[in-house]
Amino acid sequence: MIASATGAQAAIFLDGEGESIVQAGDQAVDLRMAGAWKEIHLDHIKEIAGRLGLGEVHAVLFSLDQGTELVVPVAGEYCLLLFLSNYANIQEALAGIKSAVQRLKKEVE
Repeated sequence: MIASATGAQAAIFLDGEGESIVQAGDQAVDLRMAGAWKEIHLDHIKEIAGRLGLGEVHAVLFSLDQGTELVVPVAGEYCLLLFLSNYANIQEALAGIKSAVQRLKKEVE
């Protein structure tokens, strides 16, 4: 997945508690800490979207000074977080993460 998107730097697969299941790539930040924090954000966003009747959350994009973070729910409480540079190709990242999510769903369901 990292190799399939220009500008992708690292990825982490998280459980519902924000614990790292597996991580890959080269990233200057603490992947586990950032992953746990983003998993909490994703839970809140999913809860708010549900309460407002906005439907299911398919992805959340965080645009930060040091780059972009793409968080995608996988199944149940699992999620996948992809760290991207500021110049990453978001369309490639979405395509790569979608493919990874489909494979991971088969493993966790």
